[in-house]
Amino acid sequence: MNPSDKVNPVNEDKSQDEFVGLLASITTQLMSYIRILAFNNREDTEEVFQRTCLILWQKFGQYDREGNFGAWACRMAYFEVLKHRDARRKIKLLSDSAIESLADAAVPISEQWNSRRQALSECVEELEAEQADLINLRYFEGVDVKEIAKTNNRSIHSIYRELSRVHGTLMRCVELRLLESMS
Repeated sequence: MNPSDKVNPVNEDKSQDEFVGLLASITTQLMSYIRILAFNNREDTEEVFQRTCLILWQKFGQYDREGNFGAWACRMAYFEVLKHRDARRKIKLLSDSAIESLADAAVPISEQWNSRRQALSECVEELEAEQADLINLRYFEGVDVKEIAKTNNRSIHSIYRELSRVHGTLMRCVELRLLESMS
């Protein structure tokens, strides 16, 4: 074995840390991209995402550090979606060129969803405690409106009205944040 064949553990750790950081920064975007190409099928999305992450790690040495990691990852995911589709031998709903067109269109969409999710997360954090609790109960814990009304001694109608007000507040906040980020 040549001395040059030895793996430098320090460099490998730095590379691994860099990879994990880059992957963490684009995970939501990558999942959105794959979900679009997988026709919103959760099982296929998760399977392709896992395989894509493995491929990204295996090919990380080929990644141009000056390039856009998100775009590179999406391109790798595109090929994994094609492999997955062929492996499953499903009836082809779209031609390869249609899938490629969809993939090209999905990149900006997944980036936009990522920005919207980030803005929404920040806006939810700014809600008053009572509003944040209502949103948490309804959407994160999945509590039925009937149950929320019963627990809070309120009418179902009043809970729906409050949710509608909070939705409006969040929508305005998200739109404002997105506009601010563009300027």
